[in-house]
Amino acid sequence: MKFKSFAFTHPGYIRKINEDSFYASDERGLWIVCDGMGGHEEGNFASHLITDIFEEMKMSGNFENKIYLMNKQLENIHKILLKKVEKSGKNITIGTTLILLYIDEDKGVCLHSGDSRCYNLRNDTLSKVTKDHAIEINDLYGYRKVLTSAISAPGNFFLETTRFIVKRNDMFLLCSDGLYDNISNETIKLSLEDESLEKGLKRLKSSVLDTNADDNITAILVGNK
Repeated sequence: MKFKSFAFTHPGYIRKINEDSFYASDERGLWIVCDGMGGHEEGNFASHLITDIFEEMKMSGNFENKIYLMNKQLENIHKILLKKVEKSGKNITIGTTLILLYIDEDKGVCLHSGDSRCYNLRNDTLSKVTKDHAIEINDLYGYRKVLTSAISAPGNFFLETTRFIVKRNDMFLLCSDGLYDNISNETIKLSLEDESLEKGLKRLKSSVLDTNADDNITAILVGNK
């Protein structure tokens, strides 16, 4: 099965800098969305570090070996972030969420950390491939969402690996929270059901930009239409 993709990213209407980053390679069957955290410079560095490294990364062996190599690469990236924090001598956090989708024939895997998501549309049913690594709290700072994991420093490395069988008519959406926080599941489903990937992505983009779009937004639609 050969899957193709369409993608877009946008800073939103509030933030001047877009700390999101994405990588899409239909030829390799590899798609990534990262949502940087820790401030403009730090968030940009962390999110682009992942996409830049994976763009150049060589993978070999069978499906399971490739999963192992990707996990090790992400562990190495976490160590790079740790060193950057140590060298800064400052009390800073630098990191990024990650959602990675890799498809090899009828086998698929998602590697993820944080609250960026992978959705799947199969047999008219929309579902999430991944669970958010985040909790909602209400404290002195108000009602807010707090990540329970990310590819970040300081902190421990945690990455969730989700394997699954890929069906011919499967559709996937990878996105940062700037997308799904501002549009409904119904809009997401309609976009995945659209007659072409390009039209589906245009629907997603116009729908989210018709809201207050108060965060960076990134989305990749993956399918074989």
